[in-house]
Amino acid sequence: MARKMTGARFIAEMLKAYGVTHVFFMDAILRRALAEMEDVGIRRILGHSEKAVAYMADGFARVSGRPAVCMAQSVGAANLAAGMQDPYLGHSPVIALTGRHVPPFQHRNAYQEVQHGPLYAAVTKFHGEIEQLEQFPHLLRLAFREATTGTPRPVHLDVGGLTGDAITPLEGLFDVVADEAHTRYPAFRPAPIRRWSGRPSRRSRLPRGR
Repeated sequence: MARKMTGARFIAEMLKAYGVTHVFFMDAILRRALAEMEDVGIRRILGHSEKAVAYMADGFARVSGRPAVCMAQSVGAANLAAGMQDPYLGHSPVIALTGRHVPPFQHRNAYQEVQHGPLYAAVTKFHGEIEQLEQFPHLLRLAFREATTGTPRPVHLDVGGLTGDAITPLEGLFDVVADEAHTRYPAFRPAPIRRWSGRPSRRSRLPRGR
């Protein structure tokens, strides 16, 4: 059932629903959501650098068998992208969240402003941008689905605002729905191929013409 809540609360409850127990971050990013995460019991681990939190999330995902989350603000997005190479090559489902200036403030020579899409293109499986409150449910679920299905690999979401908090204070009606299959990886294990016995079938032994 849909409930009224802020975007920050929705992020926290969605991560909790997907079984996330730890979030690795470099300040300052999604501070409102981090406060809500404390309320739902998610541990917040502050790192020394963006690459460090990427590596921590990578290791946590490999050990736990679950997707892991790391975050950094817009200024540190390039450094976080540099840490995605190991989880990408190691098939690790890391979900990277970064801040990104909202459209009216882009292309105004903001501090260390570069396009994030090209930075993550080579080291993630999926890149999306959240600029409206209504995008949270779809793109968060999509991030977990992409990270854990097929070949598990990192994904990246850009959230509006230098620290990702341009839209998280806004309220909306949300259903907190998590796909159980995507709380772990691989989400679907391929079935083994049946071993051929080497004996021809009865039909193949019949003389031609019958």
